[in-house]
Amino acid sequence: MATGRRDYTWGFLNEAAVEGRYTQSFIVHTPLVLAANTLADIYLYTVPAGYRLAINLIGISTNSRVVNTLHVLVATVSKTVSYFSDNYNLLFSDQNPLYITAGQILNIKVKNSDEATYTFYVHVVGALEQLT
Repeated sequence: MATGRRDYTWGFLNEAAVEGRYTQSFIVHTPLVLAANTLADIYLYTVPAGYRLAINLIGISTNSRVVNTLHVLVATVSKTVSYFSDNYNLLFSDQNPLYITAGQILNIKVKNSDEATYTFYVHVVGALEQLT
């Protein structure tokens, strides 16, 4: 990267430690075997009191080649419904991640629309931030 060129970083803030704030990486990799034409919860997580979860990526992968469905809910409110085949990554900006506050539940559901049983893998990447 060229030094002195502002166009590489213009408009973005550099990561910096904030006094009194503690963050830890939040990385989840969960498999689930789903029967044909089944909708099921693949991942549930309740954010503990005093914390906030910032999600940067939700990924899903499978060997199924038909169009399946990914549902992301926060506190029973649908945040997104995505249709995918094979692999799919739902990316959130580092500057504007999906925030989930203390006590709220992250619920990721997958619908296997195939006529056969397949294993689905969900990947969640983010940071768990302790609030002061």
